[in-house]
Amino acid sequence: MGCAAQLQGNVNVQGIAQNLHKPMPRMGGGGGVTGLVALLGGGTFFLPSPQEQLSSLPVVKVNADESLISHWPSEDLGAAIDAPPECLWWHMNETYDHGLCSHFTIGRLSSTPARALARAQVCAALEGSECVLSPEVGLGVPAAFLNDHASGHMKMVLAPRFLPLEGDRSPALQHVRVTPPGGDGLVGTRTFVFNRTVNVEFFDGVSKVMHVSELEGAQAYCVQLLRASFATECWERLDA
Repeated sequence: MGCAAQLQGNVNVQGIAQNLHKPMPRMGGGGGVTGLVALLGGGTFFLPSPQEQLSSLPVVKVNADESLISHWPSEDLGAAIDAPPECLWWHMNETYDHGLCSHFTIGRLSSTPARALARAQVCAALEGSECVLSPEVGLGVPAAFLNDHASGHMKMVLAPRFLPLEGDRSPALQHVRVTPPGGDGLVGTRTFVFNRTVNVEFFDGVSKVMHVSELEGAQAYCVQLLRASFATECWERLDA
């Protein structure tokens, strides 16, 4: 799909906004990694940071009624068994408000993360996604849902905060083109410079335990795209 899929040796990662979702074909006919990100390669980097690129976009609330998690008619009692989920993919034409970005809110989520995770699994299955962002499933606090190949399930990375890489390593940079699911890989895309490896402190949304994990490739890009999708004020609050 598009130029990125035709470059020799490149990794295709889909799914973050809509296309960490649909498989992108690779050279040789093999299936691409699902997701919304396509790796373009290294070289000299002149692009502004993801936050700088998106800073001029409109800022909107995840849910217009400011609810912590949106109502999905497909979940209603009596809804048709084949009713499609109300996944709302991010098209990188807006960023999300910081209104629910607080340690107080995140510390009192109760059963909401489990509900959001179930939605993310449904949306990921619908599009063949490696990654889903919390606003895409109507969750008002920032979280990334990553396909964990080791366990065969999706895991929740809630309120991620970046830490230095262990051993004072310098992260390798990659140009990453992001395209929404259902797109042609050319229209509506953005190219970012992301770190290939990130060290992330986060909550899992299930326990109250803080985790630290080093993520690479598609998972690292997904978390960085999550950070880019929310207004800077969100992270100023959560990183404090």
